[in-house]
Amino acid sequence: MAQPINTQTEKPKYTVANSLTNYYLVIMFSFFPLFLTDQYAHARTDKYWIYLIASAALVISVGLCMFVSQSEAKRSGADSPLFLPLSVTDIFMLAFLGLAAVSTLLSAHMEQAFLGTGGRNNGLLLLLMYTLMYFILTRNYVQKNYVFIFYLVVSSVVALLTVLNFFYIDPLGMLDGYDEATAADFGSTLGNKNIIAAFMCLFLPVCVMLFVFIESKVLRIISGFSIVFAYTGLLCADSTSDILGLLVILPVMAIFSARSFQYLKRYLLALTILFASGKLLMLFATAVGDHNKGFEFMQEFLIYHPATYAPIVICCLGCLLMAFLGRNGEPRYPAKAIQITLIALFSLGIITLLGLFIHFSFIDTETDIGDFEKLLRFDDYWGTHRGFMWRVSFEEFARFDPLRMLFGSGPDTAYYVLEPHFEELLDRFGDASTDCAHNEYINYLLTQGVLGLGAYLGVMISAIIRSIKTAKRNPMVLIFIAPVICYLTQSAVNLYNPIVTPTMFIFLSLAEATCRSEESGMRNQE
Repeated sequence: MAQPINTQTEKPKYTVANSLTNYYLVIMFSFFPLFLTDQYAHARTDKYWIYLIASAALVISVGLCMFVSQSEAKRSGADSPLFLPLSVTDIFMLAFLGLAAVSTLLSAHMEQAFLGTGGRNNGLLLLLMYTLMYFILTRNYVQKNYVFIFYLVVSSVVALLTVLNFFYIDPLGMLDGYDEATAADFGSTLGNKNIIAAFMCLFLPVCVMLFVFIESKVLRIISGFSIVFAYTGLLCADSTSDILGLLVILPVMAIFSARSFQYLKRYLLALTILFASGKLLMLFATAVGDHNKGFEFMQEFLIYHPATYAPIVICCLGCLLMAFLGRNGEPRYPAKAIQITLIALFSLGIITLLGLFIHFSFIDTETDIGDFEKLLRFDDYWGTHRGFMWRVSFEEFARFDPLRMLFGSGPDTAYYVLEPHFEELLDRFGDASTDCAHNEYINYLLTQGVLGLGAYLGVMISAIIRSIKTAKRNPMVLIFIAPVICYLTQSAVNLYNPIVTPTMFIFLSLAEATCRSEESGMRNQE
């Protein structure tokens, strides 16, 4: 008699390698952002070594588990390759590392290129660890909610400290002994305000996307509270980069959320919480007498301007309307039409902003546009003299020989490329030196050349495309790719660092892991 066919897909076993992977994530999401040895004196190197040590332990321990599993599979006649099949993102990641190795070997500053000691520690060694971590996480990550909880709770603490430090409330004594200028630019357990801004540009999208897509009510409540901390922390980071990230990620998350009636309703509620948090911060500022480090133009507008009550009311009413329409079950919902409309509006907004930027920077350079001049009029002084750094970076790149154009000066060696301009930098802006172009993409162009930058963009773009395709079957992947998109946006005026960039690569890896898991599930069903 024929045996009945089992149509149930067997749930993958949760292995030791899976457990070790999630324990690593807990360390990186909790201990890593909080760890400092001597206030901010060694913040970057503190985080750098913790990341290297934790990641090396992950690679060795999980790598051994994978090797044992591979050996057992071979003995039993099963096919269980360690790294195959390779995805497009995998190939770009290997190319990025390989090209960085060539760039290091060709560099006139090989030791600094390997260790990153001439810049932000983003040398070949760190890029190697990013790559090894990526392959371990993408092959072994299994979603567990406790990992999210650690991330939300600890990141909320970091954000709260950012807010308190901004108002010169210093419960940990982090600012003790520092001069006024340093105290104004540093905060929380992360350091410089640009680093804090990059951290918040990862944290906020994760909070919102968890609130929208997670089905666990407990986790949704925690993520709802975390939105308050993430948004207020982002405003108190007080950097142009976080505003740039915010302007892009809010409409991107709206497009992601518009895929269903239920998700869009949750997104509108998340936006209500987010914008109301700005007014909560205003009340806190009033309560402490507005004794703070001073908000930039956009942050002050988002907190204090009466016009910002409008999005709170609109989002709240929209959420209530959708709740009313869905009281008897989800109504007919034109998801595609709404998503296309949002994409069109977002594209129109970007084109409009670019048009204004080009107009006021290169056509009409005389009209007084008030505070918007800081954003819309590009010159050497734009963005805390980022304009100067970008201009001289392209001038130096144009002087490269063809081989150097392809491979750059060596990972994280921008200091040596920009050194001829230090005297002008000091005379005009008061900075004695710099080790970066203050734009991640320009920095990769200088240090790893056209090929290195191309490989890096290939990693990011392919991961985003794969995640959007996978989201049709598993929207959880959007929780991981949204912070990557926000990070890539803010990095146009910011730079990689071993404090925040490792977390971005973690989210990139988790997005790819989710894509691989879905692809594996589809193959098993065939």
